[in-house]
Amino acid sequence: MKKIALSLMTLGLLQSTAALATAPTPVPAAIAEHNGPIRIAVIRNLGSDDNTTQFVAGALQEGKKLGFKISTFLSNGDDAKFQDFVNQAISQKYDGIILSQGRDPYSTALVKKAVDAGIKVAVFDTAVSGEIPGVTVSQQDDASLTELSFGQLVKDFNGKANIVKLWVAGFPPMERRQAAYQTLLKQNPGIKELESIGAVSSDVQGDTANKVGAILAKYPKGKIDAIWGTWDAFSQGAYKALKENGRTEIKLYSIDISNQDLQLMREAGSPWKVSVAVDPKLIGATNVRLIANKIAGEPTPATYDFKAAAIPERCWRPSRER
Repeated sequence: MKKIALSLMTLGLLQSTAALATAPTPVPAAIAEHNGPIRIAVIRNLGSDDNTTQFVAGALQEGKKLGFKISTFLSNGDDAKFQDFVNQAISQKYDGIILSQGRDPYSTALVKKAVDAGIKVAVFDTAVSGEIPGVTVSQQDDASLTELSFGQLVKDFNGKANIVKLWVAGFPPMERRQAAYQTLLKQNPGIKELESIGAVSSDVQGDTANKVGAILAKYPKGKIDAIWGTWDAFSQGAYKALKENGRTEIKLYSIDISNQDLQLMREAGSPWKVSVAVDPKLIGATNVRLIANKIAGEPTPATYDFKAAAIPERCWRPSRER
């Protein structure tokens, strides 16, 4: 078993960065004396988009550092499959479970079932009702994500624009972003929502591109000023539709970030103006550290918020194109 510096787990969690102590503390007994490798199941109710790939990479990388065995399961927005994955992880007696994007009405019962089975649990952007002892509920600061991304749209268009919103109901972060959006919309009556579309599937990008393409056919040039995406997988599909239909006069604003997004923002003539996000790799790694602390008997918070940062196109375009 690899040595685990508690400063890496604890300070890394509090500061959202890994920090090594000058003299690593001994491995906690609960970890050092564990029979075989510690097994963690990472179960995410989304598909294998680039954001998810980085989330999983963060979890795998952190698990490797700690000597843990990480298994990952993606349910592509299929709630029945997600629940089945969780129940399998419980029956297979994993030491820890990380849940991502679990929804109502089933997530709370699943988390309690895992805890009752003696499994350590951390959840990210998952609908959990009330505080469950020993469980950390983490989420992005969705109000600031919305304010920074949608707020930039409002600023760029001086408070007057016709927009299309990319959104889907049911997922906790989407609901929080929608609530913040509605508040901002009331504060900016010059922004008009023409359409709201979205779907979670095994091909979010392709399905969104088709939906946006249909909207572009409905609204000729000059009728849509911007698209606001509440998830970068939606925005990738919108970008594809804008490029394929020659409609890059429509500007794109998004929440979440991935390597693919940055590449699209760098392209010549890209309509993608800004993304606001937390590094998904950091989110995956932090949740593994949370589980490690729980197994080690270290204190962990009941809740943890990841702060957002805006990434404007000018940061990624070659200087000659800015």
